[in-house]
Amino acid sequence: MWEHPAVVENVRILRERGARFVGPASGFLASGRQGTGRMAEPEEIVEAAVFRGSAADLSGLRVLVTAGPTREAIDSIRFVSNRSSGKMGHALAERARARGAEVTLLTGAADRPIPPGVSAERFESAADLRRLLEDRFDACDVLVMAAAVADFIPERVGRRLHRSEGPRSVALSPGDDLLASIAARKGARVVVAFAAESGDGQEERARRKMAEKGADWIVVNDVGRPDIGFDADDNEAVLISSSGQRAEISRRPKKEVADKIWDAVSSTLSWRAIPEKV
Repeated sequence: MWEHPAVVENVRILRERGARFVGPASGFLASGRQGTGRMAEPEEIVEAAVFRGSAADLSGLRVLVTAGPTREAIDSIRFVSNRSSGKMGHALAERARARGAEVTLLTGAADRPIPPGVSAERFESAADLRRLLEDRFDACDVLVMAAAVADFIPERVGRRLHRSEGPRSVALSPGDDLLASIAARKGARVVVAFAAESGDGQEERARRKMAEKGADWIVVNDVGRPDIGFDADDNEAVLISSSGQRAEISRRPKKEVADKIWDAVSSTLSWRAIPEKV
């Protein structure tokens, strides 16, 4: 059907008038034959609809997002980790893609589907994430470090520990500061950091972190509340820039928080010199 001259001509006319086609795909058809004419996958259709209905203010940008927790081995079957679900990082990747960016997502052990149209690679440990960042950072324009990276790493990883062997202790050493090391070579790239905070003085600590690590923006999360932050569907944050801007993002679904973050970052990109594409 799709190769019939009348259909070919009608499709050409509709495209000239601005219509966008999703598919058709190739494969087995209802007739039992193989060819072009299958409906595109539902996620492809959803991606196209979302992309069409979103602002394209990030078009042309190459965005690198990290998400989810790291896992640091204690022995061959146990590890230390954290409560990060990866929802915020995945939302940031999904909304950046919808707004026109070319997005690469580096995601940890989070049980989350990869957003349509987003290129993804998975990591287990902080060392794995470091290697991925070193490989991918030079090719991005904006880095968003939403992953919850281990602050402490078990010093020794050996055979499986057995309960029958009696009490054991695990020595922990500070892990590498991935954000500071990668931001040190950012050049004109934009780096967005996250600060998981609780208690008093959250913004003050976040500002110090932003300055010490060389980030351009920092998103301050209160992880002491069960209704937002880690493993919740909603988030609430304060967004601070190195140039002194500050915005409060009230509680809302994480995709909406992601859009608020991209609104702020996008507003500053007009005066930033984005690295030449390589």
